[in-house]
Amino acid sequence: MHFKHSVMMIASLVGLAGNGARGEELSAKQLDSIYPELDAFYIDLHRTPELSGHEEKTSAKIAERLRRLGYQVTTGVGGYGVVALMRNGNGPTLLLRTEMDALPVQEKTGLPYASKITAPGKEGGTVGVMHACGHDIHMTSLMGSATLLAKMKDRWQGTLFLISQPAEETVAAAEAMMKAGLFTKFPKRSRASSEFRAKRPPPFTMIQRSPSA
Repeated sequence: MHFKHSVMMIASLVGLAGNGARGEELSAKQLDSIYPELDAFYIDLHRTPELSGHEEKTSAKIAERLRRLGYQVTTGVGGYGVVALMRNGNGPTLLLRTEMDALPVQEKTGLPYASKITAPGKEGGTVGVMHACGHDIHMTSLMGSATLLAKMKDRWQGTLFLISQPAEETVAAAEAMMKAGLFTKFPKRSRASSEFRAKRPPPFTMIQRSPSA
């Protein structure tokens, strides 16, 4: 699954895989140990997509898992937005972001875990709902990174700042989360990471350093 590449890239960014071959081997083994859980999480997300502004169950799944990992979780940020923090001593603040919403598309992949979800359409009638834009992979990548980093706190210092954004496809939640205090109530980030789908696998992750960092 492509989310493995993203998780390893983020691990490398914070130094978990930055100590040569030994560090890469350790991170890879840790990731392999949690892969079955991540794969099941991905399949569940793909089977149960929710449209923009309706991510109630999706956000609850993410919040519950992050709480179990020891993150300080805030829900209802600009709608169904989720913010999670893990403070681990002095150091930079790394922001990792994912989207949660799906598209009004009927899935015809034939996959055993294909979405059969339908929802009322904006113009009436019923529409199929599918994670056709990779947000299920993005959420799994974030969860994998969050899990790996929580299990290896002895190898990094600083603060993890995780954002799960609803309504990305309509852009509505970005402004709503900002108005809800996304960057005033929570720590100032030093670096930000957001994943995008490239034309070829693996997906790539954009890392941006804050101008003030």
